[in-house]
Amino acid sequence: MSRTAPDPADALAGLDGLDTEASAPPRPRPGEVELRLAPEAAERMRAEIARAGGREVCFLASVTPERVVVDPRAVARGNHAAVLAAARDEPEGGLMIHNHPSGVLEPSDADLGVASHLWDEGLGTAITDNAVSRLYVVVEPPRPRVRTPLDPDGLEALVAPGGALSGRHGGYEDRPGQREMIRAVAERYNDGGVLLVEAGTGTGKSLAYLLPAARWALDNDERTVVSTATINLQSQLAEKDLPLVARLLEGEDASRESLTGEDRGLTWALVKGRGNYVSIRRLDLARLGAPELFEDDRSRELEALREWVQTTDDGSLADLPAVPSPEVWDEVRSDPDICLRSRCPHFQECFYQRSRRRAAQARILVVNHHLLFTDLAVRRATGNWTQSAVLPAWGRVVLDEAHNVEDAATSHMGVEVTRSGLYRTLSRLDRRGKGVLSAIQDEVKTLGDFGAEMRRRIEERGRPAVDEVRVALDLFFDEVEPLVGGARPGEGEAVRIAAPPPEVPGEVRSPMLREQVIDEPVARPEVAERLRSLLDRLQRLERELGHLRRRIEDHDEPSAGLEGRLLDLRSAERRTSAAQVALKLVLEPGDRADEYVRWLEMRGRGRRRNLALSAAPIELGPVLREALWARADTAVLSSATLTTRGRFDFLRGRLGLDPAGLADLEHPPEVAEAVVASPFDFSTQAMLVVPTDLPPVADTGALDRATARVVDRLARHTGGGIFVLFTSYRSLRSVADLLRAGGVDRSWPLFVHGEEDRGRLLRGFVEHGDGILLGTASFWEGVDVPGDPLRALVIQKLPFRVPSEPVTAARVEALEAKGANAFWDYMLPLAALRLKQGFGRLVRNRDDRGAVILMDDRIIRKRYGRYLRDSLPDAPLRKGPWAEMDGLVRRFYEP
Repeated sequence: MSRTAPDPADALAGLDGLDTEASAPPRPRPGEVELRLAPEAAERMRAEIARAGGREVCFLASVTPERVVVDPRAVARGNHAAVLAAARDEPEGGLMIHNHPSGVLEPSDADLGVASHLWDEGLGTAITDNAVSRLYVVVEPPRPRVRTPLDPDGLEALVAPGGALSGRHGGYEDRPGQREMIRAVAERYNDGGVLLVEAGTGTGKSLAYLLPAARWALDNDERTVVSTATINLQSQLAEKDLPLVARLLEGEDASRESLTGEDRGLTWALVKGRGNYVSIRRLDLARLGAPELFEDDRSRELEALREWVQTTDDGSLADLPAVPSPEVWDEVRSDPDICLRSRCPHFQECFYQRSRRRAAQARILVVNHHLLFTDLAVRRATGNWTQSAVLPAWGRVVLDEAHNVEDAATSHMGVEVTRSGLYRTLSRLDRRGKGVLSAIQDEVKTLGDFGAEMRRRIEERGRPAVDEVRVALDLFFDEVEPLVGGARPGEGEAVRIAAPPPEVPGEVRSPMLREQVIDEPVARPEVAERLRSLLDRLQRLERELGHLRRRIEDHDEPSAGLEGRLLDLRSAERRTSAAQVALKLVLEPGDRADEYVRWLEMRGRGRRRNLALSAAPIELGPVLREALWARADTAVLSSATLTTRGRFDFLRGRLGLDPAGLADLEHPPEVAEAVVASPFDFSTQAMLVVPTDLPPVADTGALDRATARVVDRLARHTGGGIFVLFTSYRSLRSVADLLRAGGVDRSWPLFVHGEEDRGRLLRGFVEHGDGILLGTASFWEGVDVPGDPLRALVIQKLPFRVPSEPVTAARVEALEAKGANAFWDYMLPLAALRLKQGFGRLVRNRDDRGAVILMDDRIIRKRYGRYLRDSLPDAPLRKGPWAEMDGLVRRFYEP
C-alpha cells in the first residue's frame, strides 16, 4: 500500500528472455546498464549456499543506481512463502536472488509465480548457480521512482488574492487559514508522515487538502484516498470541489460536470460499497425465479427495477426513486460471493464493475470511512498492502471528519451476528417452499438422473438441514435474549459480557454499571448446550451446501441459471461460516477475551426487536499503527474538532499516534500538528447562554418540560430557525410531544428526527426557513445549514457518552487498569469534542449570527466545566436565571 506499483509493462519486458538460452540473461534496454553482482556480494552468497549444503537459498539484495547488486541477505532456505513475507518490508528497487542447485537457470512455474508477487512489491527476481558464476535476471528490478516535490508557494498562490481561484469563483474571499493549511499538507506530501490539522469552520479545508493531493497525482501519478464520514461531503467533493481543483490546476478544458474526471489530466471517482449497486444478472434471475424465491408476489417491484436499470447511469441505491424492500434488494444487489466477474454476460455494462474500472483509473478516490476501514480490514487479514483489495492500491490518505476515525474503525475491526440476519440467510435458502433451493430444483428438473439426484438430495438433506438450523436458532435465542433484560423499546439496551468490575472500598459505583455486565453466557449449561447445538447444525448446513455446490460444479455445462444458483450456494456457505466465527468470538473467545469487548444488544421495537451479538477491539491504537500509519506514505487527518483545550494529545493517544506507541514501530512516521483558526468572529457572531435555574439533568421529565418552554420562548424571539440537539431519543420524543401539545407546531413547523429520512428532514427545514428541528446522534455533526434558515441552537445536555455502553465501559476499565483517570482522560475529552461539533452547527459563514442555549449548567457549576469551555470557540458566555437570559436573548435578536 505504501509503495507505488511499478508499470506492469516493465515486468513483461523482463520476461522476454525466458525463451532464450537459460544461461543468457535478457539484454538490457537501450541506455540501461546490465545488472551485475559486486564481487563481495557473490562471495557472501557462495559462502551462504555452502553452509546450506548446496541446497536452495533465497537472498534479498540492494541495487545501486549503477545497477550493481550489493548487500545480499539470506532470508529463506527453499521456502518461497518466507521470502515473500520478508519482501514486504524491502525497499522498492531491490532484487530477490535464489540458486538452482542443478545449475539450470531456467525459471520454473513456481519461480514465475514468486517473481510476479515480488514485482507487485516493487522487486526484481534473478536466478544463479551454486558457484554464483552466472546471474539470470527473470524480472528487472524497477528503478526507484524519483518523485517531483510539491511547490507550497505555487499551491498557496492559487488561492491567494489575485490567484486563479479569485478569478474563477464569484464569491471569492481570502482565507489565510486555507493558505496555511495548504502549506502544511504539501509539506507532508513531500516529507511523508502524518499531519493532524484542526481547521476551524470556514477555513475551506476541502480545497486545502485537495489541491496538494491533485497536484501530487498529476506530477507523480500516485493515488490518494479521501475518506469522509458523510454522504453530503462525499458528493460535494466529487461534484463541486474536485472539478474546481481540476480547473485551477489544468485549465478550462477540465470537465465541469463529470463525476469521474474521465479522459482528463486529473482523474477521480466517488467510490461506493458494492452492496449499493444492482446486479443486472441477479435481477434477471430474480425476475425469472420470483415464484420460487419470494413468499409474496414481488413481480411489480422487480419490473420497476428492470425499467430503472434501462435508464440509470449510476445503478446504485442513491439513484433509485424508491427504496426497494429488503428481501428484494438482498436478492438483486451486487455481491462478491455471487459474482461471475468476466464470465458474466453483463460484465461490460455492470454498474459495479464500471465503477471499479473508473476507480482503477482514478488518482483521487472519494470514499467513506466505512469503505476505507473495510479495505484496511481485508488488507490486514490477507497481508496484501500493495495490490487491489476492496479499493485499488493506494499510498496516501486524507481522513476528513477525522474525529470519527476511532468509532469508524471500531465498527469494522470486529464482528456482529444478529437474529434477523441469520433468519434472512436461512429464508434465502428456503422458506415455505420458496428460495434458492427451490430455484435449483426448478433448474435441474430437465437434467435426467442428475436432476433427480439433486432434487432428492435437497428434499432429503438440504431442506432438513435448513430447518434444523432454524429450530436450533429459536432454542438458542430463547435462552440468550432474557440475559439482555427489559430492553427499552426504540432505544435498545445492551449488556456487556465480562466479569463484573471488582468493588473498591470507599468507591460509589453506579448500580447501572453492575447491572449492565453479565458473566459468560456459556457458563450457564443451558446456553452452552444451545450454542453447541447451533454451531453443530450450522456446520452441518455448511457441509451440505458445499456438497450441493460441488456436485453442480462437477456437472457438465450447467445452465446459466444453475451457474447463478451455484454462486448463491457459495454465498450461503460463507455467510454460514462467518456466523460460526462471530458466535465463537462473542461467546467462546478463548485467549482473545482480553482483546475484545463483547456484548448482547436488543434493537428495535415490537415485532422488529432484534438481538445482536457483537465484539470489537478494545484498543484501536495498535491496530491503526500497524494497518494505517506504518503503511501510508502520507496521512492527513482533518476536522474542525480534533483538539481539546487546543491540544491534540487526546486524539493522538486514542489513534495510536502518541510518541510512546509510535516508538514500537521500526520506522515511525513523523507526526506534524497544525491548528488553523476559523475566519469567523465568534465574539460578535455568537453567544453561549447557560440558564442557572433549570431542573437538573437527572430529573429527565422536568428538564424535558423546561426544554419545551425554552424552545417556545426562543422561537418567539427568532421566528423559528432553531436546531434542538438531544443526547437521548426518549427526551427528543418527549419534547416533540410537549411542543405539539402546546401548539408550537402551528406557528413553526417541527422536523423531528426519526419521523422522516434525515436528508428529507434537513431539506424541509432549509426550504421552509422558519422551522424547528429536533435531532439526536447524527445531527450533532455533518450538518451544514448556512444562512438564515438556522438562527439559534438549543443543546439540552452535555454530550457525555453513556458509561454503561459496552465499548465505552470496556475502554474505561482498560484505562483504569493502567492507572489513568478514565473520566478526565477519556469521557471528558470525548464530550468536549462532541460539544464542539454541536456548537459548530450554528455559525457556517461570516454573516451567520445566533445564540446557543445550553440547558446543562454543569458547564459552569462543575470543576470540569472549564475544560469544556476552553475547548469551545471564544463566544461570550452569559449565565443567570432563565427569566434574565430570556430577555438577553430577545435583545440579541432585535434588529
